Amino acid sequence: MQPELASRTRSGDLDRLFCQVCGERFDADAATDDGWHYQCPNDDCDGAGIREDLYPVRDVLPSRR
Repeated sequence: MQPELASRTRSGDLDRLFCQVCGERFDADAATDDGWHYQCPNDDCDGAGIREDLYPVRDVLPSRR
C-alpha cells in the first residue's frame, strides 16, 4: 500500500534528479546508498553531489510564468 501512496504524492519528473555531466534523469534513490552522498548511477559518468553536478529536475526546467 505504501508504494501506491508514494506514487500519488510524487509529481513525476519533478522529484527526479538531473545530471548535468551526462544528461541523465533518475530517481534520487538510485543515486545514493546513505541519503547523504549522491552520485550519478550511470556507469559511464562521474557526476556527483547535489547542486554540484546533480540537480533536482524542477530546478532545471523552465519556469511557467
